[in-house]
Amino acid sequence: MNALRAFEAVSRHGSVSKAAEVLCVSQGAVSQQLRKLEDYFGKKLFIRDNNVLTLSEEGAEFAAVVQESLEQIAQAAASISPGPAAHTLKISVTSTVSTPWLMPKLGDFYETHPGTSIILAESMELVTFRNDGFDAAIRFADGNFEDLHSTELIRLKIHAVASPAYLEKYGYPASMEVPTGHSLIDYFNDVKSLDSQHIHWRDIVKGKMDGMNIEHQVYPDSLQSMTAARHGQGIPLLPTFLFEKEVEDGNLVVLSEQLHEYKSRYYFVSPKRARKSQALDDFRDWLAKISKTYRDP
Repeated sequence: MNALRAFEAVSRHGSVSKAAEVLCVSQGAVSQQLRKLEDYFGKKLFIRDNNVLTLSEEGAEFAAVVQESLEQIAQAAASISPGPAAHTLKISVTSTVSTPWLMPKLGDFYETHPGTSIILAESMELVTFRNDGFDAAIRFADGNFEDLHSTELIRLKIHAVASPAYLEKYGYPASMEVPTGHSLIDYFNDVKSLDSQHIHWRDIVKGKMDGMNIEHQVYPDSLQSMTAARHGQGIPLLPTFLFEKEVEDGNLVVLSEQLHEYKSRYYFVSPKRARKSQALDDFRDWLAKISKTYRDP
């Protein structure tokens, strides 16, 4: 079993050192387990080139089987283990969804499902569900998922917002297309595939921004952009689900009608091959219920 775990970890991370870190063992121990497997099969499972490991054809076929088998073993163990672990769900989610929207609402879920515990792991990285411990994820995507159950949650409808303090000092823009004399806030994601899907002020403003006496600020994500706006630093373009509580609390004011709706949306996804979990089904249904208003036309 140790040899299989070592092989699975190296096949997933493409690195003996990373696999050793994940398994909390030495690199030498991982390398030894790989040699045992290759000696047993009499075949090379990896192609080694300048300290870079790539799965051979036989290794890739074996890795797919090992990854699925280890995941099934982990799921089976969790389903029969005593105590709360059998009802703990680990969900991968971005901070944009988790911090301002999902976490404040979890109390409602716990009231109706007291036997289930939710662990929200904030990350921009896409999980593989291959022996990584995640039960599901909430992801911004186009809806084309292979080997995953998907449930649409949120459609992103974009508006311009600003704080009352900012508006008191600078007034309302004459229009969103010609916001002369105002400070505009954008966010540019480090993940290029995601950033290409975001709308920016350059897509709204008519003409060149340089000639409009416009100050332009840039942040790495929409959550930081909203924080900057709340502190009176400018006007960002944000989705409804993100700013609605801030508007309700009087921290932000909506300045425009809907300016844009993204083609991509937030989805709740989980692996099709996973064992049936009532806790996961309950959480999925609850998410669909609380997000219904964001899917309405």
